[in-house]
Amino acid sequence: MVQKAIPIREGDFHPYGQYYRITEGQRAEGPWYESFMTEEAVVSRPLKLGITVCENGHTFSVDSMERHLSSEEIQFPGDRPIILSVAASDPAGNPQAEDVRSFLLEPGDLVVLRRGIWHDACHCVGEKAMYYFLSLTNGAPEETAWLPVLPEPVMVEA
Repeated sequence: MVQKAIPIREGDFHPYGQYYRITEGQRAEGPWYESFMTEEAVVSRPLKLGITVCENGHTFSVDSMERHLSSEEIQFPGDRPIILSVAASDPAGNPQAEDVRSFLLEPGDLVVLRRGIWHDACHCVGEKAMYYFLSLTNGAPEETAWLPVLPEPVMVEA
């Protein structure tokens, strides 16, 4: 199975979470923001902040994904475009190849993934890129377990 990543502004991201274009003055607000800002949430749940550098070609394989059952996850690119692959498969099973969708995020785009949404690590568009993610997890191993995409990996073209 091969698919082409679509610009997030041209796709329907709603099944996977919320999309914001923060460089156009759209503020990212919601329950995740309020819970993150409370002292109790910060103290009682581990905060996972990631800065990741990715480097790959124009085509890559989505062969495994993770999902978080106890929290949303915020992701956004640094100064170059990235591709985020997601799947709304049953979070109690494995991510399914037929459910995988890939979105191109430009600098200034921000997404908040819903609880239980499968997602791959982001990939760059032809050159090295940096992206950021933030989540409040419960620290359980199943929260960050990577499971294979079934029945086979999905090839994505930038």
